[in-house]
Amino acid sequence: MLEFKNKLKNNKELLTDTFYLALGQGGKLGIQAIYFVLIARSLGPASYGGFVALTAMTNIIAPFIGLGTSNLFIKNYRAGRRSAKVCWGNGVLVVLVTGVVCSVLVLACNQLIHLQASSWDILMIAVSDLIFMRITDLAMFGFAADGNMKQTAFQGFLISLLRLIAIAVLAWKYGAVSFDQWIAGYALTGILAALYAIWKAFQQWGIPQIDLKAIREDIAEGVFFSISTSAQSIYNDIDKTMLGKLSTLADTGIYGAAYRFIDVSMTPVRSLVSAAYPRFFKIGEEEGLPGTWKYAKRLISKSMLMGVAIFLGFMLLAPAIPYVLGHKYDAVVPAVRWLALIPFLRCIHSFLADSLSGANQQMLRTLIQIGIAVVNILLNFWILPRWSWRGAAWTSIASDALLVVSLWIAIQVIMRRPCAVCKAA
Repeated sequence: MLEFKNKLKNNKELLTDTFYLALGQGGKLGIQAIYFVLIARSLGPASYGGFVALTAMTNIIAPFIGLGTSNLFIKNYRAGRRSAKVCWGNGVLVVLVTGVVCSVLVLACNQLIHLQASSWDILMIAVSDLIFMRITDLAMFGFAADGNMKQTAFQGFLISLLRLIAIAVLAWKYGAVSFDQWIAGYALTGILAALYAIWKAFQQWGIPQIDLKAIREDIAEGVFFSISTSAQSIYNDIDKTMLGKLSTLADTGIYGAAYRFIDVSMTPVRSLVSAAYPRFFKIGEEEGLPGTWKYAKRLISKSMLMGVAIFLGFMLLAPAIPYVLGHKYDAVVPAVRWLALIPFLRCIHSFLADSLSGANQQMLRTLIQIGIAVVNILLNFWILPRWSWRGAAWTSIASDALLVVSLWIAIQVIMRRPCAVCKAA
């Protein structure tokens, strides 16, 4: 009877957290839809493609900012190993140091790949995405760890609202927005969102504390979270950066616009993933991989229905896209249909991956995701010069499908070990 009550309580908490996140993501979804239409129409495919190529590059590097302190905020705070003040203070310090280093690294990388943008534009994107947005992310993870899903949801909603206001003001004032104008607005909104996050964090936790010994202890584990998230960003975003180099910016804009629809469609699933993420660590601490695998299967059975609905929705509604974005984006219709399978695959591998992390198998998860990233890059070099955005769609689908299979096999192999080994690993 007690076990049933605890299960009911946990399900209620998951449902409540998912509701708050879905509410915030739902508002964010509506705002992003308007924001996306405005930016796509105002910039046009070529300039939008240049913007996509730049942000894709920072997305790949961004996971190394903070060296996994966002993930460790949840893990260490939920396990009682660190106070919120220490997690927040250490996280901000590491974000600032690594953010400055990686912003310089982005500028250096551009000397090799020569993206079609000025060094000043690249620096503004880097500082916004690699410093200020990472502080916002750290705060969001902290609020989630502290059970304040309302604030987590609002943080994500706020940045989308600020960017909608920025592009709306620019479009109203200038009509056709230049690339440089939008980059300046994008950077400003990142700064404003970070300032709000810092203010709310101060209200909730007070003055942050820095514990250098804790930083040294956490870095070794945090690096694996960083590498894992970076590998995920690579097989999600490297195709956009490579398209910007190996194909035309117009094709990059088409593919980037199509991928944007895919990302937006994942909003309800992403809410469930975010709400469940802290619980994987709690279950893993008590039951090991058998417990997190069981929990993942329950969530996958629910989310797969969403994946099927998203796939069918794109198949039926994709022809309406040019009426929203303009006929310069006619090619987005087949691109969206090609990519429509990705949400279904992510409804599976998102929870498989989190089941490994929760069971203290982050290193294994990281190695698998690195392998997928390498395969994705090699396929892109081979396919993109000939097939452009169509090739990018093929490699994306192949990478997500391979990730599902690889994670499932890894879990099954570990599950065959004695249960004690599963829990101790």
